[in-house]
Amino acid sequence: MPKVVVLGSINVDYVAPVARLPGPGETIKTDRYDTLPGGKGANQALAAARNRAETAMVGAVGADGLDAIALRELRLAGVGLEAVQVQGGASGLAMIAVDAQGENQIVVVAGANAHAKADHLPPLNPAAVLVTQNEIAWPQTARAHHLGRQAGATVIHNAAPAHRLTAAELANIDVLVVNEHELCLAADNDRASTDEKAVGLLALGVGAVILTLGAKGARLFESGVAPIHVDAVPTQVLDTTGAGDAFVGAFAAALAAGLDRAEAVALANAYAARVCGVMGAQTALPPVD
Repeated sequence: MPKVVVLGSINVDYVAPVARLPGPGETIKTDRYDTLPGGKGANQALAAARNRAETAMVGAVGADGLDAIALRELRLAGVGLEAVQVQGGASGLAMIAVDAQGENQIVVVAGANAHAKADHLPPLNPAAVLVTQNEIAWPQTARAHHLGRQAGATVIHNAAPAHRLTAAELANIDVLVVNEHELCLAADNDRASTDEKAVGLLALGVGAVILTLGAKGARLFESGVAPIHVDAVPTQVLDTTGAGDAFVGAFAAALAAGLDRAEAVALANAYAARVCGVMGAQTALPPVD
């Protein structure tokens, strides 16, 4: 029985380094691109496995020849792929521009990810950690949260790409992981401060909120206690693509290993910093020593 189960997207990333990111209507030229495995779900599953968690991936790929690329690193890391469905048509794709400072712009094409189903989850139990994101159909993600809650599993949801969440949806999530932009969209109080928005989500029923702040670290919000701030680990940034996914996967692995939330945030923050020093969302995820 895997300790970390990830339901989510599996993509092939086309990554192009550029001198700077284009503005609206602007064309930027570059001299190369790389074809790499990606997808937020697959990135997070790989990060969990490389942080020593027994991990299973649930999702879908296309029968288009790109599935071998999309699943390559997951196979090498020993991630269980029995629940990955092969669909006719195209695999999911992401087109990514990365500038000289490591910042990026990303366009995602769903492809086979539209066929990812919560009903393909393996049996869950109270020792399991279920991880989801917003790159597959929301009804499937919401159903997975319901199934996870029924089984007593720990449900981690990374609200990226972001959308507003209702109180009923939040009540099925144990840990919500968001950046500042995603927090603004998930909360329902545009006039509140950042901390007030996070605390407001706790009041609506989510178990904990983790706010990732990039170079400024991360903050953990739990009911009844003061927020805990974890400083970022200094690193030479080459590419931020996949850093948030690395954080989520490492955090899930730490919870599955029995660490408390604050300890898990610190471990995840340090692991995410490591991946910013190399190019690519999955090639950037080194195994933990």
